[in-house]
Amino acid sequence: MSKMADKLTPDSVAIPATDLSVYAAIYQRRMAWRFRDDPVDREVIARLLDTAVWAPNHRLTEPWRFFVLERDGETRHKVAELCYEHSLENGGKSRAEAARSKVMAPPVLIYVYSLPGDKEEVTRENYASVACAVQNMSLAAVAEGLTVTWETGRTTRHPKLRKVLGAEKDWLMVGALSIGVPDETLNPPRTPVGQFTSWL
Repeated sequence: MSKMADKLTPDSVAIPATDLSVYAAIYQRRMAWRFRDDPVDREVIARLLDTAVWAPNHRLTEPWRFFVLERDGETRHKVAELCYEHSLENGGKSRAEAARSKVMAPPVLIYVYSLPGDKEEVTRENYASVACAVQNMSLAAVAEGLTVTWETGRTTRHPKLRKVLGAEKDWLMVGALSIGVPDETLNPPRTPVGQFTSWL
């Protein structure tokens, strides 16, 4: 069988119908810290993940790895306890409870890793590609009426986390994605791009 037989092409994927423009998704995308208790269908999460592999990826290394933690699954509970322990050691009980809640509260939680390359340059490129994959998912989530909150804090730092998830030792943590219907209104401002741009 050809190596290309199991590969996707733009013509082979079913593109979900939406009236939302790319520009609208970019400007409406926000992170939230509180989510409604509404469940998110697995099919919706699958659609978000489908968009990830279309991120820019120099050398086609496909460096993304995703771990989807079911809401009431055993792994989610294990990770919550790891985060509780880590925060208890490094900040006290209230921070520990908050860390546990960050793992348990979101309807969907996905841990994202990037594979290392055979040299530093490729490792950097891989990480950038996985960051783009997360952005793809975040924009697709807007079309689904959802928010993706990308976190790199306490919920990603326990030294035993990778073992619980099944990640390899040399994989790089990119972040934890909390996904659901936001239960707050967020509209953080941005500085106009002209302040960061030089036209030469």
